[in-house]
Order: sequence, then structure tokens, then C-alpha cells
Amino acid sequence: MAFLMHLLVCVFGMGSWVTINGLWVELPLLVMELPEGWYLPSYLTVVIQLANIGPLLVTLLHHFRPSCLSEVPIIFTLLGVGTVTCIIFAFLWNMTSWVLDGHHSIAFLVLTFFLALVDCTSSVTFLPFMSRLPTYYLTTFFVGEGLSGLLPALVALAQGSGLTTCVNVTEISDSVPSPVPTRETDIAQGVPRALVSALPGMEAPLSHLESRYLPAHFSPLVFFLLLS
Repeated sequence: MAFLMHLLVCVFGMGSWVTINGLWVELPLLVMELPEGWYLPSYLTVVIQLANIGPLLVTLLHHFRPSCLSEVPIIFTLLGVGTVTCIIFAFLWNMTSWVLDGHHSIAFLVLTFFLALVDCTSSVTFLPFMSRLPTYYLTTFFVGEGLSGLLPALVALAQGSGLTTCVNVTEISDSVPSPVPTRETDIAQGVPRALVSALPGMEAPLSHLESRYLPAHFSPLVFFLLLS
């Protein structure tokens, strides 16, 4: 019975930040599909910080109306909203909308706000609830909270998120090289390349290495469904 209680408390702690941690480890796949590209981490940071309005409201209610707020219904609401939002997120994460001057991931950012609202508010609701249990369960709770980052990381490793490989790419130069064979070094890539001797009027092929992402073992849809 004691082991089951510790297990349930650990799972309870894992629900605190599992979805936001899952977003961060999934970034290598998300930035390739969404129009924001590598600006996406900046948008995520802003949205997550805006979601701190949740714990602020809970703190103000505890201070000014301490009797009207109970942790139990809030926790059930947070867990329900988080689960439903994560399921919706799995199907709508790559939906874009035309806003102002181009396509933007409005659905992604709005759903991220609700996920962050749940996770941020859990910091000021889960711990007060844990005060109802014996103090030795608090260690198990923090173990579960730490595992909320490990679980999505293991899923991302199984998914193969962000794995890259180097491929040799040959391009045709627009300029006509000198007929004298020369050897140059591509400083930007750090890869030496040979300029092939060519007759006037002919183009010389140039080779360099490019980093390419490998296809994931399963899609972000499956990833977010597993987290939910």
C-alpha cells in the first residue's frame, strides 16, 4: 500500500511540467515544419512567461479570499484542461493562419499558452495539496517532478528527434573558373574543395558538405498523444 501511494504521488508530480518539457525536446522537428523557424524558441519563452498570470491569480485569491479557493477542484481542472489541450495540440500543432504579412502558427501558440498556464499554475496548487499528506511523500513528489523532464526526453530519443547527417552536395557555379587548376578552402564550411579545370564558357561543379535532418521514427502527432 505504501509503495502504491509513493507511485501515485510520483505520477502526480510528473504531471506538473511534462508538456512544456516535451515542447522543448521536440523543437528540432517543430522548427522544420512551422513558419517561425528558429524564432520559435523566442515565441515559446514569451508565451510561457505570459502564462504566469495563472499562479499570480491563484496567489492573489489566496491572499484576499482565502476561504473561496480549494486546491482539489483546481487540480482536477488543471489536469483535465492539460490533457484535453495536449490531445488537441497533437492534431493542430502544424496548422497555420495568415496574419498581417505572412503565415503564423496561431493555433500552436494559443495551445502552448494553455499548456503553460496549466504547468505554471501547478507550482502553486500541487505543493499546498501535498501538505495534506505525510511529509515523507514530499520527496517522492519532487522525484516525480524531476521525471517530468526525463520522460519526454526518453520519448524524443526513441523518436530520433534532431538527428542529423552530413551529405555531399554538388552545385554548379555561376562563374567561369580559370583554366589553371587551383585548390581553395571553403572557410565557412571548413571543408577543402577542388576547382575542376574547365574550358572557357563551361561551368565547374563545386562540392561541399551540408547538414541534413534524418526523418523521425514517428511524427509529433504520436509524440504529443503519448504525453497526453
